[in-house]
Amino acid sequence: MDTTGGISLLISIITPVLNEEAGIQGFLDHLARLQGSFELIMVDGGSTDTTCAVIRDNAGKFPVPVNLLSAPQGKSTQMNTGAEEAQGEVLLFLHADCFIPADSLRVITDACRAPGVCGGAFTHSFGNAGLFHTVTCRVVNILAARSRIYFGDFGIFVTREVFLAAGGYAVIPYCEDLEFCRSARRFGRMVQIARVIMSSPRRFKRIGRTKLTAVYILATVLNLAGIRPLFLKRYIVD
Repeated sequence: MDTTGGISLLISIITPVLNEEAGIQGFLDHLARLQGSFELIMVDGGSTDTTCAVIRDNAGKFPVPVNLLSAPQGKSTQMNTGAEEAQGEVLLFLHADCFIPADSLRVITDACRAPGVCGGAFTHSFGNAGLFHTVTCRVVNILAARSRIYFGDFGIFVTREVFLAAGGYAVIPYCEDLEFCRSARRFGRMVQIARVIMSSPRRFKRIGRTKLTAVYILATVLNLAGIRPLFLKRYIVD
């Protein structure tokens, strides 16, 4: 496909799902309103609820192609499986509890056309979730802007070429998003676009704000040393 001028890049939105029946319809309705050229690849990790049934029911009336795949449970494996089937020049890894502005695909296309850019992510927000989450997002966004390393709920995007060159997501218990960004940076700049991704604070509500924040800090620091204690996984991974 010609990627010059005003012609849009095809973007493959890849979403790992696991027992998302409570919110999957709203997520699909949201994606249906996106502007631009994209395909949707959803990779189920063994849902035991109605998640897959809802996706199938929507596939026929969705405005773009929808591909529902299955893979062993684990975000790394599920996202890598989706990427293998993707046809897009750019891959956008979007969690099922995250929502992006309607013009996001155009902004991503413009970013990926800039010289030296290989991918990036959104600016993160939990919406109107209170002062604690507002301050947390501000700090994390500042760190992300400086390091060019993003958590998965920032909506990481990357060119397909660089995704393959970087070896995809490492199959590790958690922090696969941070490790992928480190790998991708070897091939170009990872930028933070001027669009806000709205992520659900559901895990903070379930586990507790202070406790989960401490877990994230500990996991991130230990990950720098290549240490990923399995007891932290139950807090970090849905």
